[in-house]
Amino acid sequence: MMNESLKENEKEKLLGRWYSKFKEREIVPEDLAKIIKPGSRIYIGSGCSEPQILTSQLVKKKWRFTDCEIIHFLTLSDNKFFDEKNPSLFRHQALFIGPKIREAVNQGKVDYVPISLSDIPRQFKERRIHVDIALLQVSLPDRFGFCSLGINVDINRTIIEIARCVIVQINPQMPRTMGDSFVHIKKFHHFVFYNSPLIEFEYPPIDERSDKIGKYVARIIENGSTLQFGIGSIPNAVLKYLDNKKDLAIYSEVLSDSAMSLIESPVVNCSKNQFPHVMTSFVMGSRKLYDFVNENPFIEFHSTEFINNLFNISQNTKQVSINAALSVSLTGQVNSDSVGPKFYSGIGGQADFTRGAALSKGGKPIICLPSTTRDGKKSRIVATLEPGAGVVIPRGDVHYVVTEYGVAFLHGKSIRDRVLQMIGIAHPKFRQELLQKAKEMHYVYEDQMLPTTQDGVVIIYPEKYEYWYTTKSKKKVFFRPIKPTDERLLQELYYQLSNSDRILRFFAPRQVFPHKETQPKVVVDYETTFVLVGIIGDEENAQMIAAGSYYLDRNTNLAEIAFTVHEKWRRQGLTRFMVMKLIDIAQEKGVAGFIGEILVNNEPMIHIIKTLPYKVQFHNYGDTFEFSFKFDQIKK
Repeated sequence: MMNESLKENEKEKLLGRWYSKFKEREIVPEDLAKIIKPGSRIYIGSGCSEPQILTSQLVKKKWRFTDCEIIHFLTLSDNKFFDEKNPSLFRHQALFIGPKIREAVNQGKVDYVPISLSDIPRQFKERRIHVDIALLQVSLPDRFGFCSLGINVDINRTIIEIARCVIVQINPQMPRTMGDSFVHIKKFHHFVFYNSPLIEFEYPPIDERSDKIGKYVARIIENGSTLQFGIGSIPNAVLKYLDNKKDLAIYSEVLSDSAMSLIESPVVNCSKNQFPHVMTSFVMGSRKLYDFVNENPFIEFHSTEFINNLFNISQNTKQVSINAALSVSLTGQVNSDSVGPKFYSGIGGQADFTRGAALSKGGKPIICLPSTTRDGKKSRIVATLEPGAGVVIPRGDVHYVVTEYGVAFLHGKSIRDRVLQMIGIAHPKFRQELLQKAKEMHYVYEDQMLPTTQDGVVIIYPEKYEYWYTTKSKKKVFFRPIKPTDERLLQELYYQLSNSDRILRFFAPRQVFPHKETQPKVVVDYETTFVLVGIIGDEENAQMIAAGSYYLDRNTNLAEIAFTVHEKWRRQGLTRFMVMKLIDIAQEKGVAGFIGEILVNNEPMIHIIKTLPYKVQFHNYGDTFEFSFKFDQIKK
């Protein structure tokens, strides 16, 4: 930390006429020991705006602060508040657990208060938690005497209003941020003028898993959405993949360095949202980020009371919340504040934005996590949460859960559907174990299967065979390999077929499509059996409108094909598209050709087969045609 020693006239140049008017309030850091009385409750400025020149005095003279209590929201400094040789006489209370005090919390040296960010200001205002001394950091005053709370408006805004004594470090290096960040110098009981660098926060690097999760989340985000993102590598990874979006807005309690390029791009213009500016409460990152928000009129800082207000969040257009979790149960219980009984972080704004996004029109609450612990030894998708683990988001409030293996949509789904969705995004080596536990708890069918090889190895969903198709009427259909979770969608497709359509597809007017017959059609190995399905709508209202499949006979190396298309989507080229894609897939997997059987009155299907670029052989058996063709036999 570096301080510029200034003479009184130099201070007056920097602070303006306000210095001479309020200079009797100036103190030196050592004066804290005289001001703070035994039994005081002390709030220290949060995050990267902690006034270290003041808080360091609490460490240096910890023996003098008898029975004092320090309130932490998010402490990031290197101040050693905890020392085995010279223990402090004050107690600590954490409203959120940062990395610097995590060990102390779990050693019982710090009291942890599990609470949502939206509830914290009320605790202070109603004096449930009173504050005697507030130690904050602010910018230089402007010519009107207003200082800015800079990079942390958050709870600091409320604390200034309720603390009995406010002591600030006036720092020329603190940015002046726009919005509700300004406080007149007369509000401060004492100040220390000290020029020093702000704390900078370095986010963990974006690893391969975080990158994959970021891609999946970006797919869910629609044009015109309003974004909130938590702290961590996964939310930062999402921002990398939003360059092709349009008319995004940001309404997020925290901003990181990753947000800068997005805010500067045409992608974020806030044109579709109720607020025409980027709205935030605090920032954590590099000096470059602090310079970026300095006097930036496009970025407004507001209090936690405003930003985390459920009503305000819900009024945003298509509010998307992107937050990380430590573990999620098969039924959707989200734990993000503890590892078993050991506390890790806190509730923060996760619950606020999850509920707010759910109430927003078109909003999407998203929970992200890697499928395993860092060493790969434990699954983070678990049958049930560990004893002692906290439920930050109850299963009823969870919508999307994303891992590096895909997206699970849970909201409004049954326990059985949820379990299958969650197993589908778990790490493959844990899926059979999770399925067995789910069966033991009677969450799924006793005969429920997962796609496996002949050796029993769980097969990973082949994402590379996903395609978009634009119909003749310019509508888009998403084609992808079938999943075990598609059983009900496939049944619904079959049940919507007319009797005549069922005869064309199954050669009989079938009336029922029970689980035992449908499950084998959705639990496939993507090698000997491959099913391609056409989906419209998103995860919340998906409908299967087409299905094309092949079933390989290893003795002949020929595969039998079959197709189903919803009546309303016929004559749009869907069947031909599926035929050509299945040919590409089959050739890649070494299949020699296709065979099949068609009723003689199924003229559209006969036409498609006849117009393929292969030498097709037909055999007429009265009511049906059998056909076959090999991929290496091209028409001349």
